[in-house]
Amino acid sequence: MHLSKEIQGRLNKLNSGLTLSTTIDGTSPDTYSFYKNLGRSFRTEFAGSDKQFSIVLFERDNKQKHENCFARGLFSDLDRLTGTIKRWVVDQDNINEVKSDYEELELYSDFDFKNENLEIEKAWDKVKNMFFNNTEFWKQPEWNNRYLEMLTAAKNHQAFQNYFPFTSHYWLRFSIDKDIQETWTLDTYIIPTMYSKEIPKSSGKFYVSYNDKPLGGQFFNHIKDALDFYADKLREKEPTKWVTEK
Repeated sequence: MHLSKEIQGRLNKLNSGLTLSTTIDGTSPDTYSFYKNLGRSFRTEFAGSDKQFSIVLFERDNKQKHENCFARGLFSDLDRLTGTIKRWVVDQDNINEVKSDYEELELYSDFDFKNENLEIEKAWDKVKNMFFNNTEFWKQPEWNNRYLEMLTAAKNHQAFQNYFPFTSHYWLRFSIDKDIQETWTLDTYIIPTMYSKEIPKSSGKFYVSYNDKPLGGQFFNHIKDALDFYADKLREKEPTKWVTEK
């Protein structure tokens, strides 16, 4: 199945007027499909087989540098997937209305509590939303749950209340300023443990890195212990000002 062509054909039958995006060489991708424009957009791809599809629904504008994801989901019916795309991108329906007709969707939700600093609150929402905005969310549900546990606990931890969170390679890191110009070194981060042959489950659920040695950090089974340790490591060394005033 050529996914872009299948979806485009169904959109044409719905008289949607929507033309899907193409790659930089002008071709329609066969294993995924997307519409990337200012305003309402989406990405979808095969999810494990050619009979199941994952999708994310998001918005883009000139003010924000990241996509604002509203929903994601798994579909086994291509017509229902196409209907969702039309409702979101073409009809511009409210996401709650789309969700009411397509139970396959999972809506993005904010944290249950807010930071008193509005800019820090925005940074936390960005971190959580970027993590949610992932068409491969279905692959590692247990790891995803630990990641959300980490984000929630870190936001609530007193030691990080005045820091701006950001991520790189899913590593949770912190900055002194909102423009991420004064941070601790790249090898200082926390992340849920990614198990492998070299790193079994017995290692621990969370990993805190604080030096440049491979696996030179420390593993923890409880998020509070991991965050307390991480906070101590941040207090031990000064962050670096990567951009200095002229």
